[in-house]
Amino acid sequence: MALFSQNTITQVSGFANPVISGELVYNQQTYWNLVLTNGATPVNLTGVTIAAQIVRRTVSNLVDTRNGLSFSVSNYTPTPTPVSLTISNRIDASGSFTLVIDDTAWGLITSDPELNIAAENPVCFTGRLKMSFPAVAPTPAEDNIIFLMFLVRSDGVIVV
Repeated sequence: MALFSQNTITQVSGFANPVISGELVYNQQTYWNLVLTNGATPVNLTGVTIAAQIVRRTVSNLVDTRNGLSFSVSNYTPTPTPVSLTISNRIDASGSFTLVIDDTAWGLITSDPELNIAAENPVCFTGRLKMSFPAVAPTPAEDNIIFLMFLVRSDGVIVV
């Protein structure tokens, strides 16, 4: 998994917010198993709405530094439609679920110029995983957000 510089992570998620980030290969399928806990106690997810969306972004000024990949993220033109990611394997009582990463749903095509093996700046997606907890007296409703950022690169075989 790629290491991103703190400056790049801060661009996407701010200073103190959690983020899931990674570098993927075109047409790669993967997942993250997540478990929410309060200390050692699982957070019960009964009644919680969980949704994840990403949107295409533009990367510029990519540099591989001693502190990880550093780059700027900006809006993609033309403005893309957000893509919903799949949430599966949800077990409310144990606070667990799986965030599925399947780039075939993202609309990337092999002719995308940013997937070219010689491209200086790869494809980028940013977004969020949002967990909406309902109000349970006396606690008000609350949304927890985990930011998402993925770079997608050519594998040098399928997309050259």
